[in-house]
Amino acid sequence: MSRLSKNILYNLFGQLLLVGLGFVATRYVFRQLGEDALGIIYFTLTLNAVLSSVFGMGIAETTVREVSGHLATEPDYISDLIRTASFLYWGVYLLFAVALYYSAPLLVYRWITLRELGPDVAIRVVRVLGIACFVALPRSFYASLLCGLQRMEFNNIIDVSASALQQLGIVVILSAGGGLLPVAYWMSACYALAIGGYLLVCARFFSWHVLVPGFLRGVVARNIGYTSHMAMISLLAIIHMQADKVIVSKLLPIGLFGLYTVASGAVSRSSSIAVAIFQGAFPHLSALNNAQQRPGMLSQYRKLQDLVCFTTLPLFAAVIFAAKPLFTLLFNAEAARLLLLPVVFLCLGFYMNGALTIPYAFSLADGRPDISARSNFYALFIVLPVTTLLVHFFALNGAGFSWVWYHLFAYTYAVPRICRECLATSTWGWYVHVFKPMALGCATYGAAWLFLASAGQHSILPLTLMYVLASCLFLLGSFAWIGTELRGSAFSLVRKFRSKYAEVV
Repeated sequence: MSRLSKNILYNLFGQLLLVGLGFVATRYVFRQLGEDALGIIYFTLTLNAVLSSVFGMGIAETTVREVSGHLATEPDYISDLIRTASFLYWGVYLLFAVALYYSAPLLVYRWITLRELGPDVAIRVVRVLGIACFVALPRSFYASLLCGLQRMEFNNIIDVSASALQQLGIVVILSAGGGLLPVAYWMSACYALAIGGYLLVCARFFSWHVLVPGFLRGVVARNIGYTSHMAMISLLAIIHMQADKVIVSKLLPIGLFGLYTVASGAVSRSSSIAVAIFQGAFPHLSALNNAQQRPGMLSQYRKLQDLVCFTTLPLFAAVIFAAKPLFTLLFNAEAARLLLLPVVFLCLGFYMNGALTIPYAFSLADGRPDISARSNFYALFIVLPVTTLLVHFFALNGAGFSWVWYHLFAYTYAVPRICRECLATSTWGWYVHVFKPMALGCATYGAAWLFLASAGQHSILPLTLMYVLASCLFLLGSFAWIGTELRGSAFSLVRKFRSKYAEVV
């Protein structure tokens, strides 16, 4: 099995485990501590995600591209790159930690709306959890080093282990009668353990000396052009990804914000296949581009694009089928009813997002981050005002649809440029390719859902049976529509398993 295939499987397995682990403690927090506690935890996590991505400065993506392309030929340059990036990431972390400590009262009193939780407790939780969460910034850098090495099994082992330990500790604390503050302290300790794990693994592949922060101007000068575009992409992308949740946190009660954030997180985790493929594809495509193997890049692109489009849709369909029983179990029947339509919109939006991941990875590997940077910049003036109006008038339903609206704009601006300037392919052909799985999904999963809705059946057994039947029909239709590269790889994989099975027998 190739290194690309192994990395995709490592990432997929890790992402799927994180999906399941993410639900474990949510139910306990909601049932035992209430909506406000759940909301303040997810508000702090969202704030961390926004600020970490905004000030990530595009260095992580630059690191992946440079390490995958130049480690073998320029090891001294890569060592200088690591030291410089470490200096920038840890410096920004310290600034964030100090700023959050002093701004926590302002956030609690002026931004969020509490119903039951006292403001003093909320301030302490924001400080404790927020300062610990910000280690996600240097943590993303160390993860990018392992991605550049194409050794992503370590990323997933660390992330899954830390998440499992965190979820288990929360359940134990709440079962023993603990409150919100002990939960926040435990979550903070787990973040610290995760960053320690990344440091140990990175030291194995490089050295402790290389990981010591330092600043070298030559590294900055060499990467400033590419990194500046990536910084703009990181800044604007996180604004668009988190805008719905930030606006909900301001315009709606913090309890509803917590419910919506859990639902959005569940759907985003369901895009695990696209995320896993992107993380494996980007360093691989970058290495091919550095070796000037253009035909190989295009062949890998077509194969991976088929893989993303035809494998992500069944996952999002599963989320829609499972939404009512899942959120009834996590929260209650009323919360499940409120979240159903937003989940449908979010699933559509994340499918559209997944279809963009491989063209985006190709454009980055090709040295054209400016296309996505400009797309996200123009979207500030077209997407965000509409998002605010949607949340104001349609509450959670509008928040969910805003993610679809963002991708409609991206499909209008970014896709034609990537097709024309990077892939040298037809834009309309790209649209047809992406909408084929959607049409097939409507004919299979949509018909199954309508049948259940007309029969008034929303219990687990009929939902499961109809989903399995629709999935079988979708699988048959997909195999007829996928490209020759992916079909050939599928047949090759089947032949390898058959030969290995024959040897064992």
